[in-house]
Amino acid sequence: MTLKRPWLHEVDAATAFFVRRHAMHSDAFEQKTIRLSSSNDGTLWKVDRNEFDRVYNQELDDKYRTVRRQAADIFSFHPGDIQIVEGFTDATMLRYLVLHPFTRDVYVDVTASGVVEKVYVWMHPSEVCKQNDRVTRVTLDVSNIATETELHELLNEQLQFPSHYGMNWDAFWDVITDENGLPDIVELHGWTEFEQRLPEAADALAKCFTDYENEPDLKPCRIIYHQTEMLILPSQALKEGEANRLIYRHLTGEAFPLRVERKTSVRLPKRHRFSFERLEEESVTFGIVHNHESIAPWLTLSRDEHCQDVVTFSNETDWLVSYYREGLTLQGTNIESVESIDTADYDTFFRHVTRGAYPIELTFCFGGTIALSETVYRLTLHDAAWEKLIEETLLPQLKIPKAKRFRQSFSSTTPVQSLETFLGEFHPHIFGNFVLAHDADDVYHFLDHVNGSVKRF
Repeated sequence: MTLKRPWLHEVDAATAFFVRRHAMHSDAFEQKTIRLSSSNDGTLWKVDRNEFDRVYNQELDDKYRTVRRQAADIFSFHPGDIQIVEGFTDATMLRYLVLHPFTRDVYVDVTASGVVEKVYVWMHPSEVCKQNDRVTRVTLDVSNIATETELHELLNEQLQFPSHYGMNWDAFWDVITDENGLPDIVELHGWTEFEQRLPEAADALAKCFTDYENEPDLKPCRIIYHQTEMLILPSQALKEGEANRLIYRHLTGEAFPLRVERKTSVRLPKRHRFSFERLEEESVTFGIVHNHESIAPWLTLSRDEHCQDVVTFSNETDWLVSYYREGLTLQGTNIESVESIDTADYDTFFRHVTRGAYPIELTFCFGGTIALSETVYRLTLHDAAWEKLIEETLLPQLKIPKAKRFRQSFSSTTPVQSLETFLGEFHPHIFGNFVLAHDADDVYHFLDHVNGSVKRF
């Protein structure tokens, strides 16, 4: 049998017998019955977790945690349980199972025709999983930490380290990589101030968290750095009325009253026909908004092409929003950098995006390569197959031909560009290009060279 699944590796006969012998069907826990696989004579394969990126699936997670509350270390999913059918190639469900914090190993039975027939999940001991059978969140307020010793004391207390914790970075790594690991979510408040006050300690802590996230065998943990980030959204990225909605959403949670300023610049006509000088007049209006209802009158911008309005909202310490005809600039701690622009590409961008709820609305702009900056393409993603969406829906709209060979006749027909060429040539790094994603949970991801990273907000 030829397997075209690089994430499967054949296991030895003893392991195969052990897994099948101790497997319990997920629909028979109350009766505690034991059945053997119908394909005992077939080859058993182990799933390589290093081949997968982490994903989250609420429906599967609920089922998984229900199974975990039963007294079984190995259980099996039927094809119907995880929707594995004839010709199965999508590994999304397996990706979730193999990277769940309760999972030790995942095995699959494959028939002679290459169809995945049954999936076996070998879990950690029940006592370990019961401790983790809930979403755990820890908040670390580092805004007032003045020394590295104070930082380790905070980590020791909030993360509930053992009494023998050595109060140094080697000891910190040893503790977070034991069988308990980190919580599901760690939030760091006041990170910007902390970085400025103790840069070496901040670098050491961030490096430990990054190394932890890159270890496939450790329990997944999402690290949230609450720091002040800036986000610049061009107007063509937003649908009608979306800028106003984002302003309201961004100001939710801010302490009113807020200070608002409208700066208006007017370009005057030339003094005479041959003059290159066009003087500008500028006026500034100040105001105070006491609640969300009083924001609306400030969000109307002039439609005169010679008039430019910039409306800025500020709190007691800094500005929060700038709204103008060309776009929208947001600043605050609810904007998160999730990937450096130096390493980000379409693959890394959609790895973050597809963790959200479907459907996901996508907006592409290629103003830096093939079109005017105002030309945008809006698509809807219903599953993780974003490459298929680009190839089958976006590329036909772009109608970009492949480059002709030197000896090819200029009158001959050229084929439509391939996905591979598109991903290589029309990258969002190029000036004027961007990609914006908005999922069903109202979470945005934005990839733009101006920001210097992939932003989530």
